[in-house]
Amino acid sequence: MAIRDLAISRGASTLIFDPRTILENPQDNTREMESESTQAHIREMANAIKENGNELFPPITIYQEGESLFVQSGWCRRRAHVLAMEEGAPIKGIICLSTLKKKPADATLNILNSNDGLELTPIAKARAVKRLVSFLWTPTEIAQKTGKSISTINNLIALDDAPDAILDMVKAGDVSVTLAQKMVREKGTEGAVEALKSAVETSKKAGKRKATQRDIQNVKNKSVSWKKYGPKLFELLKAIYETPATERQKVWEKIANAGELIMEIEEIQGEVKIDSD
Repeated sequence: MAIRDLAISRGASTLIFDPRTILENPQDNTREMESESTQAHIREMANAIKENGNELFPPITIYQEGESLFVQSGWCRRRAHVLAMEEGAPIKGIICLSTLKKKPADATLNILNSNDGLELTPIAKARAVKRLVSFLWTPTEIAQKTGKSISTINNLIALDDAPDAILDMVKAGDVSVTLAQKMVREKGTEGAVEALKSAVETSKKAGKRKATQRDIQNVKNKSVSWKKYGPKLFELLKAIYETPATERQKVWEKIANAGELIMEIEEIQGEVKIDSD
């Protein structure tokens, strides 16, 4: 059956479908559809549809595979229409433009170049760029096709390669993409994870929403210097070891001194952390 025959109604160049009959293929999108920002965007559009109808919304693009219809672009608009209809919006359906299914590389490029009213997050962009790389596109080719700089493309590739621990912090809004990339370049993967986690802890203790470069510096400033505390700890342990068991009182005094030194370290860092500087 032709795609036009599946429509609720047909115009000269547009079709109207029940949005609930249009499916989603995850390969056609890299946007984080369940993220807080995306859900808020969909909610806002649904409210607008309920209050003012959907005449001002641009059509979504769909394609046909067998007897099924899939959304190519306009994922948020489709979901907003579904939500509005479920909540009683008096609309017939969603306006659509029919297209042939795009090749995977072209569909991915479309993700990077299209805009559904809500900019893709850096992670969503990184996924799209890495997908193009998997199709053997070079960073230079991707930059030319998207209008972005080669350095931006390389940074997005590096972001997609980052460990889940860093991506989770970026998704949660605890650290910026720029700071995460900077730490990976400076400290390597493992060092970046540790530095960013410490910075996030520092920022939260200060009541801040997101860690910054200053929080990285604060962690470094608060770290315990081995040069200062290492010899002190060594001398105390040595004294405890060398004190005869018969002089029990002196042993307990040395242990108490060690406890006081540990408390001093904990006050500086919040937890014992020895820095090699």
